[in-house]
Amino acid sequence: MSLELETVRVDGDGPVRHLVLNRPEVHNAVNSQLIADVHAACLALDADPSVRVVIVRGEGKSLSSGADLKQKRGTSLDAMLGSKAGARMYDTLMHLNAVTICLCHGYMIGGGGVLPAACDFRIGSPSMSLTLNEVSIGFNLTWHSVPALVNLVGPHRAKEMLILGRTYGMDELDGWGFFTETVSSDDELVPAAERLAEAIVSQPPVPVTSSKASINAQAMPLGRAINHLDHVAVGYMGKSESSRTAVRSYFDRDDPDARTWSDD
Repeated sequence: MSLELETVRVDGDGPVRHLVLNRPEVHNAVNSQLIADVHAACLALDADPSVRVVIVRGEGKSLSSGADLKQKRGTSLDAMLGSKAGARMYDTLMHLNAVTICLCHGYMIGGGGVLPAACDFRIGSPSMSLTLNEVSIGFNLTWHSVPALVNLVGPHRAKEMLILGRTYGMDELDGWGFFTETVSSDDELVPAAERLAEAIVSQPPVPVTSSKASINAQAMPLGRAINHLDHVAVGYMGKSESSRTAVRSYFDRDDPDARTWSDD
């Protein structure tokens, strides 16, 4: 099955498929079209019982540089609806019947930084740098992705990553157990993923699918109970004075008064 959408494509025709973010000219920045296309691609993959493994990767130099800053900001309702669309996409990716492998390279910022947490396995390259900067620009992490992040790195590290907004390289994340495997260059990512996919495909399909579903269910029993607040929060924060200050000042670290917070 080959599938070509506006911002995403699906390559391959056997039990292993590649779900490719395809906006390389902007480091696969996330806009509403990319969210819709990833969701549509996941639904198509899930409808094909022959698909056993999905390799998630970005075309070009990065997995994803996060939110497309050129996308026009709308109303609070627009922000809430966008958050819900992102959550549907993220949940669909996380709960695919197929096993997912994410290839981590280049920029992985914001939403691009939490995409790997929705996948079952992660392979890292030294070129990768991960930054979760939502709090730094005055927003909360959405897409129902907080439980997935906490399950991957633990609550202490998740707080550090979100509240401080630091940038992390491959070696540091590997020390946390973030990766299934690391390679020495971007050129080795796809071959490593295909070797892992071959090992997965060699296992009996029904127990693999059942095991993945059972582990996901045990790991996130309360995720849906708390994450409805994602959508409410992002709608409010987009109109708050502190968020406007954060967005203005994020790229102007030389101004000592740029981050003076007012009461909202």
